[in-house]
This record gives sequence, C-alpha cells and structure tokens, in this order.
Amino acid sequence: MKKKNILFLEDEDELLLTLGTLLRDQGYAVIETKTAEEALDLLKKTTPDLIIADIKLPGIDGFDFFHAVQKNYSSKNIPFIYLTAFNNLHAAMTAKAEGASDYITKPFELEYLIVRIRELLPL
Repeated sequence: MKKKNILFLEDEDELLLTLGTLLRDQGYAVIETKTAEEALDLLKKTTPDLIIADIKLPGIDGFDFFHAVQKNYSSKNIPFIYLTAFNNLHAAMTAKAEGASDYITKPFELEYLIVRIRELLPL
C-alpha cells in the first residue's frame, strides 16, 4: 500500500526535522520544505495528500501560500493545516472560513496534531 504524502512547510529547522521524523514514524511519507516558493515548485511536480504549513515564513507567507494552493485546480482540494505561532482568533476563523482544515497554534499538543492528521489521512 502506498504511503500517504504530507508536504510540511516550516522554516524552523528543529521543528521541521522533529515533526518530519515523527510523521514518518507514524507511517506517512513527508516532503519537507522551508519556503513557500519551494513548496509551490514542488506542487507542480507532485500532489501531496495533506499540506501542513507555518504562517510566518521568509518570502511568501503561509496565508498567501494557502491562497495560491486554493487557486490551483490540481491542489485546491488538498487538506491544509496551519501550524503556527500566530495565535490570533480572527486569523484562525478566517483560515477556516477560507477552507483550511485546521489552524493549530504553537506550542501544540502532538497527540492532537496526529489525531487531526489521521482524521484527514487515514492510514
């Protein structure tokens, strides 16, 4: 059986490595990237089953990245989780209203993130 692919966009090296490893240990294939520009290039070559993205990024931020994903026919239906230190109720409500699957703030409960991923991507 083919592993479910997660595109993980995060500019903090430690979290990128730690969470990427954990998701692999949970049985997912993980594509890691540190910039939205690189993630958009990857989306031209591959279609992940889920996207997890930070908001505060160098260059294109996570909100603009989400909007670019939503404009693309081949990627607009990919479940999208914001994983961010940007703890703002209005931003979270807007993200959900625009179609994001979840808006999880850092620090976060790892178990909750795994449960949400499993709901969106059953193994």
